[in-house]
Amino acid sequence: MIRIALVLALLGGIAAVPGAAFAMEPYLPKTPRAFNNADSDANGKVTAAELTPRAGKRFARIDKDGNGAVSAAEIDASLRQAMERRRDRMMASLDQDKDGVISRAEMEWFVDQLVASADTDHDGGVSLEEAKNFKVAKLRKPATGKTSN
Repeated sequence: MIRIALVLALLGGIAAVPGAAFAMEPYLPKTPRAFNNADSDANGKVTAAELTPRAGKRFARIDKDGNGAVSAAEIDASLRQAMERRRDRMMASLDQDKDGVISRAEMEWFVDQLVASADTDHDGGVSLEEAKNFKVAKLRKPATGKTSN
């Protein structure tokens, strides 16, 4: 039962990441890290003046033809590229034998490695604090099949 919950959490997290990455319209930061990054003068408030440069960079990335307007086709292309990058990262992380499919065994191996890597106190489980401190980028698959943590 715990394994199923972990798998659902992992897959839910994978599904949620593209949603956040695809939020191309300007938005207010909701996490402490994002808020602090946006609050350039560190006064505890985010202003339009602080958000506008970030929104402008995002706009410019999507406006491929540089005409100062973003079309539906440009948004579609940007979303497609982001989805392809995400797919490629998932395949690189989960498809151990590089056969172009992710088997249930590969997914279960990844979950085992994920938990083992995040479990800094080595008690066999991941606390909320450990989960908050863990970055999936830390999970590495050396040739030995062991994690780098």
